[in-house]
Amino acid sequence: MERINAAGAEPKQSVDYRAMLREANWLPIVVFFVVIAVAFHLATDGLFLTPRNLTLLMRQSAITAIMAMAVSILIIKGEIDLSIGSAVYLCGTVAASLQVYFGVGVGATLLVTLGVGLLLGFWQGFWTVTLGVPSFVVTLAGLLGFRGIAFYATDAATIGPMSKNYIGLSESFVPVTYSLLMLLVLFALIVLLKLIELRSDGGQTTTKRSALVKIVFAGLCCVVLAWIFSGYKGIPTSAIWVGAIMAGLSFLMSRTVFGRNAYLIGSNREAARLAGIDVQKHLLGGFVLMGFFYAIGGILMTARLSASTPALGQYLELDAIAAAVIGGISLRGGIGSVIGAVGGAILLASIDNGMSLLNISSFLQMVIKASLLLLALVTDTFYNARKG
Repeated sequence: MERINAAGAEPKQSVDYRAMLREANWLPIVVFFVVIAVAFHLATDGLFLTPRNLTLLMRQSAITAIMAMAVSILIIKGEIDLSIGSAVYLCGTVAASLQVYFGVGVGATLLVTLGVGLLLGFWQGFWTVTLGVPSFVVTLAGLLGFRGIAFYATDAATIGPMSKNYIGLSESFVPVTYSLLMLLVLFALIVLLKLIELRSDGGQTTTKRSALVKIVFAGLCCVVLAWIFSGYKGIPTSAIWVGAIMAGLSFLMSRTVFGRNAYLIGSNREAARLAGIDVQKHLLGGFVLMGFFYAIGGILMTARLSASTPALGQYLELDAIAAAVIGGISLRGGIGSVIGAVGGAILLASIDNGMSLLNISSFLQMVIKASLLLLALVTDTFYNARKG
């Protein structure tokens, strides 16, 4: 049991945050994905499990995965964000306007857009943390207000096209040779990290077995990815965004005081206060971090479409929250992992992709995704009731 508190002061409260991570069991997602992947592959006469389709699937799920990881941190802390789609649209509108109307370069566009995103996150955090307005209400207002601001400023017009370099932020590919080299380096890094972990833990038998299993699993994943990327155009840039953000946020949530405190705040806010944690500061930090990802989402969506359109980001908050919940993030707070959120996003995108290949009605697709979300919520409720 590890003791945590704010800023490394003398421990006052203990919490097994690693157990909270383990409780977010996203292994069923892997099993479910394999089942539906085989089913779609057979139903589409071998189209689903092809390098081209799987690469495009990664591009399709990238933005949802990024926003699902971001909102999962707020949910783990016991908060929610319903404004994601509108905030992403507002940030995307800012980026597109700078590029098209003012001829601003890519670097300056990114910096200004990131500033706007951080401001939006701080704005919502201020109302929630300082004034005590529930985040559900604050972000619901943001859902209406942010899109309204963008509509008013642009008269709901489409703004584009974007510059070629800007589009490359999302739509380019790493050449196949460099893609394979990157996977090799990634696998070597994973092995090195596991060896360092073994050395720090004293090389116990159970630790050795666990490390070996993880190394073998990572090796299999790299082999599969190598087959996918070598069979099409290489690694899509959007997948690199997802991988880098997943690594960063996983480290943040599992290896830092910020992440450890987030789990305690979400599982028992009063205990967090008694432990000496500045709950308001951490919650505000979560909203500001969310604002950073508003900007990332807006940048990637406008790069993908080469424009900012009035429908940009619509329902993105629903997809992101659904992906997080399906990926094992408990809406009660305190349980989950960003890796699980990515798994949920890929699963949702796989269902969309497979049903599109089968020419299933888009209306029916919405019903199927809603049913999957409801099943995830029922499972979460049943699990928490049994644990309690």
